[in-house]
Amino acid sequence: MNETLVRHHAALLDGYLNETVTDLGRGGVLDKIEALKQPDFDFSALTESEAAHAARILTCQSTLQVIADDVSQLGQIDTFTTSDGSIQTVTLANAVHSAMKAGLPAEDVETVLSELLASPVFTAHPTEMRRASVVEREYEITQLLQAYEKVTNHAERNQLEDDLYRAVSLLWNTRLNRPERITVQDEINNLVGAVKRSILPALVTLYNEWGREIPHDGKLPNILKLGSWIGGDRDGHPHVDEVTLNYAFKVQATVLFDFYTQQLDQLDRELTVSDEVTPASEAVNDLARKSLNTDIHRIDEPYRRALAHMKLRLARTRAHVLGEPVTNGASTAPAYDAPEVFNKDLRMIRDSLAEHGGRRMIGRTLKTLIRIIRSCGFHLLALDLRQNSDVHERVIADLYTHSSELVDYLGMSESERCSLLFAELTNDRMLRWDFAKYSDETRKELRIVDAAAALITTYGPEAFGAYIISKASSVSDILEPLVLLKQAGLVRGGPQPHTMIKISPLFETIGDLEAAPDIMKKWLGNYAVRSLMGRPAIQEVMLGYSDSNKDGGYTASRWNLHKGSKAVKAVCDKAKVKLRLFHGRGGSVGRGGGPAFAAILAQPEGTVNGQIRVTEQGEMIARKFGNVTTAHKTLDSFAAAAFLATVPRGSEHDADIKLEKKFAPVMDDLCDASFKAYRGLVYDDPNFLAFFRSVTPISEISDLKIGSRPASRTASNKIEDLRAIPWVFSWSQSRLMLPGWYGFAAAVREVGTDDKTLQAMAKWDFFDVFLANMEMALAKADMDIAALYLPLATEPEEAKRIFDQIRFEFDDTVSLIKRIRGAQTLLSTHERLRHQIERSRPLLDTLNRLQAHLFAVRRAGNQHKLVKLAMQLTVSGVASALRNTG
Repeated sequence: MNETLVRHHAALLDGYLNETVTDLGRGGVLDKIEALKQPDFDFSALTESEAAHAARILTCQSTLQVIADDVSQLGQIDTFTTSDGSIQTVTLANAVHSAMKAGLPAEDVETVLSELLASPVFTAHPTEMRRASVVEREYEITQLLQAYEKVTNHAERNQLEDDLYRAVSLLWNTRLNRPERITVQDEINNLVGAVKRSILPALVTLYNEWGREIPHDGKLPNILKLGSWIGGDRDGHPHVDEVTLNYAFKVQATVLFDFYTQQLDQLDRELTVSDEVTPASEAVNDLARKSLNTDIHRIDEPYRRALAHMKLRLARTRAHVLGEPVTNGASTAPAYDAPEVFNKDLRMIRDSLAEHGGRRMIGRTLKTLIRIIRSCGFHLLALDLRQNSDVHERVIADLYTHSSELVDYLGMSESERCSLLFAELTNDRMLRWDFAKYSDETRKELRIVDAAAALITTYGPEAFGAYIISKASSVSDILEPLVLLKQAGLVRGGPQPHTMIKISPLFETIGDLEAAPDIMKKWLGNYAVRSLMGRPAIQEVMLGYSDSNKDGGYTASRWNLHKGSKAVKAVCDKAKVKLRLFHGRGGSVGRGGGPAFAAILAQPEGTVNGQIRVTEQGEMIARKFGNVTTAHKTLDSFAAAAFLATVPRGSEHDADIKLEKKFAPVMDDLCDASFKAYRGLVYDDPNFLAFFRSVTPISEISDLKIGSRPASRTASNKIEDLRAIPWVFSWSQSRLMLPGWYGFAAAVREVGTDDKTLQAMAKWDFFDVFLANMEMALAKADMDIAALYLPLATEPEEAKRIFDQIRFEFDDTVSLIKRIRGAQTLLSTHERLRHQIERSRPLLDTLNRLQAHLFAVRRAGNQHKLVKLAMQLTVSGVASALRNTG
């Protein structure tokens, strides 16, 4: 990254902010900003009003610094090393050409491509601080700064400077905090807004590029399948129901129908082909004859008349799907029964153009539209349903209680439950009874599966990705949602049961990950299971990075995820079932975050196997998909990683497999020792809960209006019941970053692993990525800043003891990693990230010092609304500067 350019951008935006603040009469506060950036500034000298305005200025400065960094990075090219040692830009096309150059037969490349699936699944974020209005302002400034960077004309440059000033001024004048908690509908709108603005356009350009640059004999498959949890993820979320489910599909479909209509309009402008010059196929002529377009100027233009008929059919389809009134003569045309029928008409036009004018006559608009329909249907984002296994257990028990079966489901053993549930799947009866007095919880779950059944009727089975089972810890946990789906007709019972929505067990805790292979072996060993997986048989398994980390710490989590995925793959291979892994990663290191490309390539041998799904958390959507350029790079890189992780990777990869075999026993020992050290602090120390709840902002975060989901799954304040996202977010805000590193150095001391061994292990892909992500967490941590929160402790002596222990481990971990890397600094192998963190530090440290002061004032009893506002703004500013916080 060009450091001079970054600093120039930052100074430019900061200057416009200073002008704005001064013009609005807040120059006095601005004068104090530089003073309060000094480590010895006395924050108690600020009035409530000055504190609020200072927090607002610092938060805006933090936001603008991030934008300056991001724009400067847009031109940066991510690369990978090919099997022959050459350096290539990370794109799917380059990955394919690299594999072919390395000698992979064309038919093998064709096979991998035909089965390739890279699916980003967008989820909401309980700690996303920014309002949609703020995200829009950020997007505007980013676009203008990109243009400013390239402009050479003096007049245009002056205009862009005025536009940038206005955009920064609008950001300053926009309310940064939310007066009320965001709703699920708000989260759906925010996501779909990002999809419409940048993700869908990026998808269009990608499919166009891939179609042109990737050699492929057959039709290019639906490599990217966009997914979402927002509106369907009800695990511990009381506000997700059948209403949000229907709303999500309606908003998504509206965007997609608008897009399809625009593309048909574009084709109408392009395909001015006259049959007096070039004939069309009989299929196109037949389509044209069905059109009611009698315009004399269109009489010799069969393609445009065919498109007129298609537009009427699409309008009728839209009215049917969205429940809108039929307009503009659409009532005369039949609706499309399915996206495939719409696509069939487009393919007729494509084939006719190719037949009578050559394949180059088809054009990018038509080719890309055909691919987008195949990928997005009428639903745009494939929604996952998710619910906790404890809820399924209670609902199934309720259904049996009110059925003719005289069984005590809750009193049954695991084997008895499995026998009962398998028997239920292999018959065609319903358990539900319309007149039964079910609990509110059961009625809600039935309404949701009923809504899902109706949506599949409207949009087709591709509209749903999977049914995710949180806390899956037994075979009965996998069977229960299938029996629930059966009550809505989504599972057809009988000797070979069939499901319209695939089931994906989520293994979250360390214990669940260890038990996963045995659970999957029992599950796949039942005769009735194979038909539930479809043809070819595919079993999806989701791995939880967040809760496994909260349960056992960073080292134990990462190693058990690595081992667990290998073990589950072996079970599926033996059962002759294809495994698709779904990685539940977050933005922060403590939740599986870090560079996705390297993480995918470091997956165990054979576990990607051409198909992978990965969650993209709310705060990272704006960072990784916030504009077309970043969305394009992110999606292309994701697909490239999935391809490269599937094809043979040469001698270097063979060496990596040998390194894993050699050092896996060492990691087993480090994992066990790290787990013991982490649990000893977090769960076994009787004073740790009070420490966590008083010296981190978890209580303030829980009260902030920043997400639709509660911070805890239950009313309990125990760490076990706290959601992983606010858990990590709290440690990030106080700059301890504990979930991203704690336990590793203690494990090395306990096991006695020497530096020479660890340095040799760093050549192993898994361990290299493991270290790199830990380095990122350590580089963003700051024990001196964290110490500022110690006066908030409710048990001062115990808090000091715990903090001293954490600080010792921090210092030892930093020293250890520097020795392993043979470097004087952290992130020695990631210079761009290191500079970015260093640039953000002065602002970040100031925000933290102000935040610690405000927390102390607030907890001392000052309930002034400006104190609360300032506090919330510092949380937003720190989150912005850290980038990945939850």
